[in-house]
Amino acid sequence: MSSPNSGFVQYALKRILETRETLTRAEAASLFHSILTEQPPELQVAALLGALAARGETPAEIAGFVDVLRAQVIPLPLTDAERARLVDTCGTGGDHSGTFNISTAAALVAAAAGATAGAASILVAKHGNRAVTSQSGSADVLEALGIPVDLTPTQAADALRRHHFAFLHAPAHHPLMRVLMPLRRALGVRTVFNLLGPLANPAGASAQVIGVYSAHLVPIVAEALALLGTRHSLVVHGTDPRGDIGIDEISLAGPTHIAEILAGQITLRTLHLADFGLKPAPLSALAGGDAQANAALLRNIFSGVPGPPRDVVVLNAAAVLVTAGLAKDFPSAARLAETTIDSGSVAHQIAALAAQSSPEPS
Repeated sequence: MSSPNSGFVQYALKRILETRETLTRAEAASLFHSILTEQPPELQVAALLGALAARGETPAEIAGFVDVLRAQVIPLPLTDAERARLVDTCGTGGDHSGTFNISTAAALVAAAAGATAGAASILVAKHGNRAVTSQSGSADVLEALGIPVDLTPTQAADALRRHHFAFLHAPAHHPLMRVLMPLRRALGVRTVFNLLGPLANPAGASAQVIGVYSAHLVPIVAEALALLGTRHSLVVHGTDPRGDIGIDEISLAGPTHIAEILAGQITLRTLHLADFGLKPAPLSALAGGDAQANAALLRNIFSGVPGPPRDVVVLNAAAVLVTAGLAKDFPSAARLAETTIDSGSVAHQIAALAAQSSPEPS
């Protein structure tokens, strides 16, 4: 980013930094478009991201940024009927909890449940990336499981139809975002970019579970989803009363804050483990490692090994099944997730996904 094209970015920076003004959705879209296409100086972009984070991004600003990503995405060749069956489990990351790839595991359970339910059931379009602030991103652990992660749009659509699951690697579908990856890695802190990916699924999923790294973001991201026209989504943040770190998942350590967005209406509630008869467990019981270690942990879960890792996957898969319409409430969804794991369906699903033809090298 070395171009002097910085007029609009500087104007927005002054408004946000000096007077703490908020941007309209259209203004936010214009700002993000300028950042992606005009390549203003990196220092200005970094200052802007810091000012937004310090002031707090609004739902309208987040929606405006997402509008730009959705407009430039490389889509999947799906029919409208197929898009109506899509669900995603992409979270924000950035919670610094060190847990294993819980939302990826939940996505695999939901896909296996969908495949078992029949050809017209749900399709899990798992949006994600390689590790940015953790040891293992969703792409990394899926690759360690032998599942292709660099599918072309056509291959991804075919995988959804055949296996009810496809991984959508964010850089391949959002090419303009590549110009910002070096800056994001250099900053190494949470910014609005953590919030954008989950809201910009390349396949157009309008049902999803989004985990956020802070409780205060639950209603904000929910309002952004409502502005963006989600069909049925849950925004979650799990707490740990024994520590200061929460997780961008449903938690076993303490209550989970949830916002449900359905037909444009937002409902806030708290999920308690007592509702499921599960034992609480500290975040340390969900610790992950590198991609190979996390893949081994997932294989253990899907082979029937009991314990906190299995319990947390069941809870988070239940959330996906509720938003997808395969279960009417959390208790019945949790039972369906458990049945799906115990039947061996998830392990079979992973084997089928691993047997897919990998994309030809470009």
